[in-house]
Amino acid sequence: MSTEIIRPKRILVFLPEAAANAIVAKLAAHGHEAVAVSTFPEAFTALRSDNYSFAITTRPDIDLLRNIRSIPVINLEIFFHTEPAGDGPLITSKRFDSSAFMKRIEFLVQPLATRVEPARVEQAKHEGMPERRTPRWWMAVKVILGLPRRREGLKHVRS
Repeated sequence: MSTEIIRPKRILVFLPEAAANAIVAKLAAHGHEAVAVSTFPEAFTALRSDNYSFAITTRPDIDLLRNIRSIPVINLEIFFHTEPAGDGPLITSKRFDSSAFMKRIEFLVQPLATRVEPARVEQAKHEGMPERRTPRWWMAVKVILGLPRRREGLKHVRS
């Protein structure tokens, strides 16, 4: 058995050069290794290398990246929120929600095995749901074929 050091993969930032460098600097300040690319050939080469766990870009380029390689992509635009700037209703500015952005980054940086799903999802799937009743026609078929009427003792394929 070999002891390999598993290094986290890098983050690909596919944006115009100035914006990409700003995002890479923000990620580096939080201890994440990110690479900025601004052209399609650079993005193509980067994604074909399999060194990136996910990408950050804007809405028009999401399909472009996913057509190269199927990886998670963060749409940077969803972290910009419009706020009124000043007294007039016509003047607005956009504010970047950096805390929500970093929470999304932290979630995607975690290995899949350690990601914690909300507990309520499991409850909604299994607890409190009535057991499905067998249709009458199926019960009649079981009687005719001499099959057991109940599923007791049988294991589900997934268990």
